[in-house]
Amino acid sequence: MEFAELQSDLQQWMRDAVRQGQSQSTMIDALLKAGYQTSIAGAVEQCFAACGAAQPVTLQPSEAGGRAETASAPGTSGKPDDGARFRLFEPTRNLYDLGDRQVEVLLSIKQPNIVMFGNLLSDTECDALIEMSREKLTPSRVVNADRGTYDVEAARTSSGTYYRPGANPLIAGIESRIERLLGIPASRGESMQILHYEPGAEYRPHFDFFNPERAGNQRVLSRGGQRVGTMIMYLNDVEAGGSTVFPRVSLDVLPKKGCGLFFSYANERGELDQRTLHGGSPVIAGEKWIATKWLRLEDYVCDEA
Repeated sequence: MEFAELQSDLQQWMRDAVRQGQSQSTMIDALLKAGYQTSIAGAVEQCFAACGAAQPVTLQPSEAGGRAETASAPGTSGKPDDGARFRLFEPTRNLYDLGDRQVEVLLSIKQPNIVMFGNLLSDTECDALIEMSREKLTPSRVVNADRGTYDVEAARTSSGTYYRPGANPLIAGIESRIERLLGIPASRGESMQILHYEPGAEYRPHFDFFNPERAGNQRVLSRGGQRVGTMIMYLNDVEAGGSTVFPRVSLDVLPKKGCGLFFSYANERGELDQRTLHGGSPVIAGEKWIATKWLRLEDYVCDEA
């Protein structure tokens, strides 16, 4: 396997690992655990040679060197990243064993970075999130980019509530699972929102990131930096309508109970992906429940009452 043939994100992960002092055996071990074939060793050696840090390595089939201590291949459920950069999630396998659940990859798009996961939540978890939120719902609000206030707008007609990070064992367990899946520390997650859409309710196309040039966004940006990714978890099956739409890439994702839709749109350099414009189409029949987890570039600071 040639280094030049690898995906750009994997190439960058290798270069970063070399600069951080990882050994060839440690890197290869992490890649094998991520599901790569033993031929990946050749690409690792080429990367070391290109970086001027070549090391001889002996590769044993299926057990290359010792247990990886700090390396974790991109798109795996290994140790969360150290904050040096935000990684896109590029799946390296079709099924991820997270210990408590086997999570499937159902859809993957590179540009923009969109991944649909199956079996992210159990039916019991979905039902519990709905029932514990049903009596707490208030009209959903949006951030006013000019004033920094949270306003009710016609563009968003759902109702919802939120739970601070680690609010209870159920919330903490889901947050930990997302951390293991994406490799993004749970400390960067905002409060989890539970949202309810009745027939006719919608959220018109919008961006989840904050425009840093708008004065009203400075307050939200000060509490963890830019949003870099979103995980939408579908808590029920919708009779008709209620899809998540990405109009700029002609993608329409239908809600499926227990599935999670992840998409990323920003990095630590402030680059924003305008193709992640998205919305929630109107519910035509039945109702729609989702849980949303927004992820920041840095540790999130709660200020909710």
